[in-house]
Amino acid sequence: MSDEIQFTGFGIEIIKRSERYYLRYDAGELVVKMVEIEITEDEATRARCSEKDAYEVILARQLRDQH
Repeated sequence: MSDEIQFTGFGIEIIKRSERYYLRYDAGELVVKMVEIEITEDEATRARCSEKDAYEVILARQLRDQH
């Protein structure tokens, strides 16, 4: 099970691992706190488009995880 970094930019990394996609970002305020969330392939594609899209993918995922 190896990680394949698909994208780095906008303060995020998109990783493909065993046919699943993950988005890694720094959620820390004063110190670095790397968070990794599972996303869909469509979300991975969208997050690559712009910083705004990447942020919206993170927010949407956080909202989904709260419910």
